[in-house]
Amino acid sequence: MLVIGLTGATGAGKGLFGKIASEKFGLCHIDTDKTARFVVQPGKPCLEEIKAFFGTGVVTDEGTLDRKALAKIVFSDTDKIKALNRITHHYITDEVNKAILKAKNDGMKAVVIDAPLLFESGENKLCDVTVGVVANKVIRKQRIMVRDGITEEMAENRIASGKNEDFFKERCDHIIENNADEKEFQGKCERLLEILIK
Repeated sequence: MLVIGLTGATGAGKGLFGKIASEKFGLCHIDTDKTARFVVQPGKPCLEEIKAFFGTGVVTDEGTLDRKALAKIVFSDTDKIKALNRITHHYITDEVNKAILKAKNDGMKAVVIDAPLLFESGENKLCDVTVGVVANKVIRKQRIMVRDGITEEMAENRIASGKNEDFFKERCDHIIENNADEKEFQGKCERLLEILIK
């Protein structure tokens, strides 16, 4: 079974690649953003570690993670982002490994690990091939503002806290640029997937 690592800067559009892989090619799509939400559910040890490190202010009265409060802390401080990643990565990677094993047992042809922090988490070591999606900053900023319903300043902070295009170009086996319309990008994704899983 082929394991494809999918990554890219925030707002570049890698989610669409994952969607095409899943819906058009029938591949298993492991979305680590969803996995990250799963591991911080109330009662999970990951949430307890986050609370111990960042304080009770990042947890709501109902006991759930207050994402906005946590984002305010981490997106303006690179050390805090690193600390958050140190806490969450191994919990997420454990779930990714379980999903890969399930896909293998289910006889899947390939899985796509959709991970913004593919290299930083070490999940690239689980992959046979890596794909990076990149786009210019102006386009990414617009997409983030629309997607997350946030201000221009907040979108700029998210971009600044992430890796630049060169980071992905230096590390990924394949790069797809997403600076044009969705249809063109979709065509690029389909062509690459056809090559990878032929």
